[in-house]
Amino acid sequence: MSAGSTGWSEPPLAGNIRRWRERRGLSLSALARDAEISKSTVSELERGIGNPSLDTLGAIARTLRIPIAFLFNEAQGPADVDIRRLSDAPVLSHVEGESIAQLLSGWTARGEAELSVVTVAADGRIDARGDGSGAVKRVVCVEGVVEVGTTARSDLLMQGDLITFPSDQSHFLRSVNGATRVLVIEQYPPSA
Repeated sequence: MSAGSTGWSEPPLAGNIRRWRERRGLSLSALARDAEISKSTVSELERGIGNPSLDTLGAIARTLRIPIAFLFNEAQGPADVDIRRLSDAPVLSHVEGESIAQLLSGWTARGEAELSVVTVAADGRIDARGDGSGAVKRVVCVEGVVEVGTTARSDLLMQGDLITFPSDQSHFLRSVNGATRVLVIEQYPPSA
């Protein structure tokens, strides 16, 4: 996505269903039978057509023994920068007046990960050196507005927005218009 882009790209549902079905050694018929949905529904979803309900996706995910978020994962190479806006995130469940669950991201992980909460004072800035080859950082804005980026690119995150980027280069967090709080997930590749 380009800097400042707010679009949500369509999740690659078709490829993920097919990939996980094949990893589990299931035929179309077996997945449909075990998930208690029609074979034509599975076939349509794998071809990228159809509009599945959350119940259908839940049945497929349970049958494949994966979190439902894995059906929406997008393949990311180490050089990708991805911005997810909460306002564009698909709703997974909604109970009027009680709760709403939206999917910002899902990923498979190998190696080690750290989760931290970082508070940046008004007009504050945190500069970080690169975190090592293959490291990936995910930053979710919890409060305020934060600018996150490298010397080549930066983006503003509002509450609930997520940025994912390779953190093997220098990068920074800067509060904008007051203090801010972010969740930072640092993922490191497996040790050799």
